[in-house]
Amino acid sequence: MLKQIRENARIPLYLLIVAFIGLYAVSAHENIPPAGKIFGRKVLVSDFQKAYNGSKTQLLMRYGKLPNDSKLETIIEDEAWNRLIMLYEANKERIKVSDKEIVDFVKGMAAFNDKSGSFSKRQYEEILKYGFGLTPAEFEDQVKENLMIDKLIGKHSDDAKITDDEVLKEYKFLNEKARADYVLFKAADYLPQAAVAEDEIKAYFENNKAAFKMPAQVNADYIAKPFPDDKEESKQKARKEMKDISYEFASDTDLAAAAKKFSLEVKETGLFNRETNIPGIGYDLKFADTALSLAVGQVSSPLETKTGVYIIKIKDKKLERQASLAEVRDAVEKGLKAEKADAAAKAKAQEALKAIKAGIEKKESFDAAAKDLSLSVKKTDAFARGQYIEGLGTAPEFAEAAFAVKEGDIFSGAVKVHDGYAIVKQDSITPIDEKKYQEEKDKLKQALLEQKKYFASITWFSELRKKANLENNLGKVRGFRKS
Repeated sequence: MLKQIRENARIPLYLLIVAFIGLYAVSAHENIPPAGKIFGRKVLVSDFQKAYNGSKTQLLMRYGKLPNDSKLETIIEDEAWNRLIMLYEANKERIKVSDKEIVDFVKGMAAFNDKSGSFSKRQYEEILKYGFGLTPAEFEDQVKENLMIDKLIGKHSDDAKITDDEVLKEYKFLNEKARADYVLFKAADYLPQAAVAEDEIKAYFENNKAAFKMPAQVNADYIAKPFPDDKEESKQKARKEMKDISYEFASDTDLAAAAKKFSLEVKETGLFNRETNIPGIGYDLKFADTALSLAVGQVSSPLETKTGVYIIKIKDKKLERQASLAEVRDAVEKGLKAEKADAAAKAKAQEALKAIKAGIEKKESFDAAAKDLSLSVKKTDAFARGQYIEGLGTAPEFAEAAFAVKEGDIFSGAVKVHDGYAIVKQDSITPIDEKKYQEEKDKLKQALLEQKKYFASITWFSELRKKANLENNLGKVRGFRKS
């Protein structure tokens, strides 16, 4: 225990009074299986529980109240394994953290102070106890581990460097602007002429069968408590009522009986998949994912969406399967026609580009040469690379083409845009403001450096996790505890 922290530390302003149920109450049974293995070594359930608690504390400190989400436990478990892997490596590389560093870290935060701004031991201990379920010693141990991990990550990412050339290139990418003239050939204009034969449809389907699947479908009965308004009080009432109803399914899955008891109507969705509107509900990914995750006859826990709280019972389920040609013939034909229309638009653009260049060689202007071909020329406003362009949307290839040529020149080929192809002529370039660049250079360089360090740390940890060869045994642990 760090007495200095009790006496002197100032800790952060995240008063997180949040209740969260831990992963396991660890059994002392001598035969309990290990939680898993990393680097070929067994991880005891007690060690995993400690890492789980540390990961949970980190999430609470970062986000405050944790969401009521069935996937949350899986997220925390994965974070716990990551934590164990990095702590193993930190110990292997002899990463050290002193008591002074822990004290300095805690003082650099801002929270367990009383109204006068002084550290309050009572407040510190109460928040740890009721907000995190931790003793001061446990919290300080987690802080020590966090600092070890930070040092380890820093060690493997601090070699990242950013040159002045990289900063200038990025600044130009963000701030240099171009204007362009262009002629657009929309693929949709060539669809009416796109014809496909039956043998083409059959051949395309056979060669691309993997792309044509009938998605998993489910039919569900459900009862609902819609939210009458956006008031939290109304939502809490609906949540409580549906939670009370859910107790009916502890030993019996008779949805109709429960609905009758609570004067609710059982409704049926009919078959739907993840990509379609749910009959009577609309497009709701959370509802769909929950329904698709359940087995036939299984009843869900209360499921909250934006519109209300539901309890779902699966009536029928159809797994994903290979589609037959008859089922997807229209989609195959539509795709083939779109490909042919795209090819026709490209060919027309390339043909027109050649004719326009020939006209310019005869001293015609771009506009005049296009007009000779009965083509209209459109003009853009000034745009930066990666920026939305009016009439074209986000068109990176168009932008690169406009910046790649000299003022007044035409790009050498037909350029792909989202709805066809374009002939691109650069109108002008607005260079960066050199004075402003010098003012903003250091800030941008630091941001790019942090980004580079981040990606370096991701790459390093990805390799470390592979070396850890994680064996997750938590399923067996849960099975052992139930037996």
